[in-house]
Amino acid sequence: MSKKGFTLIELLAVIIILAIVALIATPIILNVIEEARISAGRSEASMIYSGINNYCATEDMKYQLDNSYSKICTTSMNPDTVSQMINLGNAIITSISYDGTKLTNLVIESNNHTFTLCGDGSFAMDDEECDVAPDNPDGPEGNFISTLMQQYNEENTKGLVQDETNPNIYYYKGTNEEVGNNYLWYGGHHWRVVEIDTDANTLLLIGQQPLTAIYPSNSAWTSDDIYDNSYINMWLNDYFYNSLDSSIQNNIVENAFNIGIYTGIDEITTVKKVGLLDEEQYTRAGGTDSFLDIKDFWWLGNLYNSSDIRNVDDNGNIGNHNSANVYGVRAVIKISDITITGGNGTLTSNYEAGNKATNTSDIQVGEYINVPYSGSDNACGADNKCIFRVVSKDSDSIKVVLNGLLSTTSIYGSTSTITTNHTIYTPLNTFVNNISSSYRYTGNKTFYIGDYPNTSGVSQNYIDIQTETLLSITGLPTVGEMFSGNDIDLSYSSTKDFVNGETIENPKISTYYWTMNSSSSSGVRVIYHYGYMGSYALTGTGGVRPVIYLKNNLTFTSGRGTAESPYELSA
Repeated sequence: MSKKGFTLIELLAVIIILAIVALIATPIILNVIEEARISAGRSEASMIYSGINNYCATEDMKYQLDNSYSKICTTSMNPDTVSQMINLGNAIITSISYDGTKLTNLVIESNNHTFTLCGDGSFAMDDEECDVAPDNPDGPEGNFISTLMQQYNEENTKGLVQDETNPNIYYYKGTNEEVGNNYLWYGGHHWRVVEIDTDANTLLLIGQQPLTAIYPSNSAWTSDDIYDNSYINMWLNDYFYNSLDSSIQNNIVENAFNIGIYTGIDEITTVKKVGLLDEEQYTRAGGTDSFLDIKDFWWLGNLYNSSDIRNVDDNGNIGNHNSANVYGVRAVIKISDITITGGNGTLTSNYEAGNKATNTSDIQVGEYINVPYSGSDNACGADNKCIFRVVSKDSDSIKVVLNGLLSTTSIYGSTSTITTNHTIYTPLNTFVNNISSSYRYTGNKTFYIGDYPNTSGVSQNYIDIQTETLLSITGLPTVGEMFSGNDIDLSYSSTKDFVNGETIENPKISTYYWTMNSSSSSGVRVIYHYGYMGSYALTGTGGVRPVIYLKNNLTFTSGRGTAESPYELSA
């Protein structure tokens, strides 16, 4: 029986086929390996970046508790410093810069590639350029002051103009039509840029919205000590400042605020993190009908005399009233330059800065969330999604307020001291029960329902209302809380446009909305559409603005946290 083997030609054919397969498969395999190496490198770079940020944030908290604590997150930070913070593994830091508050440069060698930190927190690899923020591909990215200075022309008389006495100072002047590109979304708040200092590399910002309405003080401040103890200073530098994310706090620069009499505004100054706009700044910008005029009542920082404080009224005119009036509060801060990650500076597309949240645990106070609504009463429009804004956070929930009003008005109840049996709790309970328990915190929470008197000549601290409480799953805004002013623009005038009206639920259902605080035995505190906190009779019919609590472990699938692009919850 004969044995027959492979011929030479057959062996050559097999070898050739195997060689072809190898030629095809090898690049694919190598490419898979390389992609895995790149992915691992990017992940390692991101972990190192997050690790440094977390370490520095923790270190800053330790320093605030003990000023003798020796920080290593300083401007002298170098690659060797990082190894004291986190385990670098096989990665190598080749370059790092820290400006005292944030990383401005970070270059990492990992898995045979170089990863360079971009302004939005992502990393460019090797020779790649940093991309424009993907959420807004047409927006700018980079140094904010440089971006804004592109608007300057030495011929400008409106828009961005140069100060005549200090060539390093540039400020905005004109109407919203003439100054329509200085809106900034930063730290959960809408801001307008007031001034740029190119020498100090800082920007002066004013809150676009009145965040609350309170008595400013028990009397006019005639010295910086009296101002330090004023209710409005406590609100700005205690309540408001402490509500901000630590990364924002660290970027706020102490500033000298003018709080003197209006004829000599700098006769009294106070150095603070947060303050009020002075009269000269308002006038310099154009005053009435300027971009700073929001057609609401709000406080300025100056005095008219020893008993009255200056304010802007709903016509944009400067007036003066004593401290027994309750007007809106607009925070003013000065910040070091920041990196812009999107937007074009308009009302509906603010310049944006900062990282997006991934869930309700790391969301910032002030950011917006879309929450599904199952009711058929059109409370939240045809999309059945209610836009909420974060008021505060605690250990197991986040407190949110509807960005608007319910679709029907309601009377308050039989007495000015609210209980869950009051008439107004009928629409509140209906509303909250149409928010799924998958999203909603279902236990009772504390609401402050103390008096905020409306008696001639009487001024009271907003903290005093905490003397009386109510436990409930839902309620109304409380005096002195974040977003307890006309921040939603109950607009009955076409000239009021400090927020995008398309994002407000039922903005014209009422000219005022109820709070949880009484003004007297027969009246309740309300927020009017022109920004003034007043009092209304119990039997009056007003707008209802629900406050609820959400769980603090909900995941976001999309959105940027702005009014125009709220975070979307995972189903």
